[in-house]
Amino acid sequence: MEIHQLEYFVAIVETGGFSRAAERCNVAQPSLSQQIIKLEKEVGQPLFDRLGRKVVLTEFGRLLLPRARLILGELQDIKVEIQTEFEEGHGSLKVGFIPTIAPFVLPGVIRRFSQEFPNAALEVHEDLTDVLIQKIIAAELDVGITSLPIKNKLIRTEELLSEPLLVAASQKYDISMRTSIRVKELDDFPFIALSEVHCLGEQVQSFCYQQDVALNIVCHTSQLSTVQNCVALGLGVSLVPRALTVNNPSEQIFYRAISDIAPQRKIAAATHTKRHQSFLARQFIEIVRSEYPT
Repeated sequence: MEIHQLEYFVAIVETGGFSRAAERCNVAQPSLSQQIIKLEKEVGQPLFDRLGRKVVLTEFGRLLLPRARLILGELQDIKVEIQTEFEEGHGSLKVGFIPTIAPFVLPGVIRRFSQEFPNAALEVHEDLTDVLIQKIIAAELDVGITSLPIKNKLIRTEELLSEPLLVAASQKYDISMRTSIRVKELDDFPFIALSEVHCLGEQVQSFCYQQDVALNIVCHTSQLSTVQNCVALGLGVSLVPRALTVNNPSEQIFYRAISDIAPQRKIAAATHTKRHQSFLARQFIEIVRSEYPT
């Protein structure tokens, strides 16, 4: 017994004939008639007495009619309820952030997402890019917020924004007295480097290598907060994302742009190429785009 067979059956009753039922259901009359015959064979009884152009329900047909209407009504209720819940943002979403982005954007994004979609369950993971990518591929995450490039055929990326990297220094160095610095001048200062296990650390090292800057690295660290603290103590300078200056302002640290060749990183949303992007995922990505500190 199939849903469309019950729809045809009820339509015949309500319109009074096969032809009008076929018109209402937007189907050819022979096809509708064939489906009713199949339904009668399945239930083992005739449903209509065919009286020329007129059809009359049999006793079995009269017993089936309220049940068919009940089933079709419940099916329609399911459709309406699902659509309502969809529009109200019911559901769950699992997202990931790399550690050099999460501190700057997570609080604002979570607060706004929770306000706009109170019926949604949000689960957040913070990890390195490679781990997030593997979780997206394994369908353990719906969205990953990371930086480009990502080279994996199973990953679809959507660039959200470009974020400049700024030179961070304390008053110990004359950088604080200037409005900007040239890239080769980084040779002249001790440098606090973020570990290359982070894509940001790798991007900084790659940028300096391409610009023929021989960094005098005096400290490697795996945390941006440690970079900040070392810079504040005057142990050296560093390259940090602009969002850090917005979320962690410090009177001990000055931030200056590189005037000749400005480094930047591209922030992107990563999703699985073969997975449907849900309504909640789409809304979450847009919230990240608008809430990212600039």
